[in-house]
Amino acid sequence: MSDECLIAKIVYLSLQQKEVTQQMIADELKMSQQSVSRKLKELEERNLVRRSLSKEGEIIRVTENGEKLLEDCLSMMRATIISSHVLEIRGRATSGLGEGRIFLSMPYYMESFKKFLGFEPYPGTLNLVIYDRISLENRLVLDISKAINIPEHKEENRVLGAIRAFPASVNDLKPAAVVFPLRSVHPKSVIEVISPYHLRKELNIKDGDEVVIQAYA
Repeated sequence: MSDECLIAKIVYLSLQQKEVTQQMIADELKMSQQSVSRKLKELEERNLVRRSLSKEGEIIRVTENGEKLLEDCLSMMRATIISSHVLEIRGRATSGLGEGRIFLSMPYYMESFKKFLGFEPYPGTLNLVIYDRISLENRLVLDISKAINIPEHKEENRVLGAIRAFPASVNDLKPAAVVFPLRSVHPKSVIEVISPYHLRKELNIKDGDEVVIQAYA
């Protein structure tokens, strides 16, 4: 077991019990009492934990150095988890039919994107045509991935269709999102991207330019 996990488990146990014995720690970690004693001494000598003896056992707390070790470990774990869920999609910019501008101008969608994605989108989508096999495979993976779902909304004279969305970056620019209207007529090789930025202007994108999307699924 790594030092980070040991520190976290030992300190957590100590916080729950206030005072702990080395035998209690050994039982929890399924280690011998002798191994626990050696490890506690080592962690203390490395200034990762501090220990105070009491009649009931020990009070163990993490030091500033120990906190830094745990924070670094947590950051690395977060980055690993996020990276394992990033799908890269490459496509070439293409002009749409203007439908994105229409639906993004509707108050329901504007408010929903702000609520669920954390930003109010620029009224217009960036459309991309996928041209390579790996990117198309990653696009299809999104169909079976957990998405942010914007539900269907009924108004007096119309029904606004549901949308599946995935947070994303566009040529490393954030925030953005890949959106899949459930009533879309686009083929699987075409995706729509929204952002609070006017992406074409912000990134100087013209029709035919390659664009790299990183979608977080």
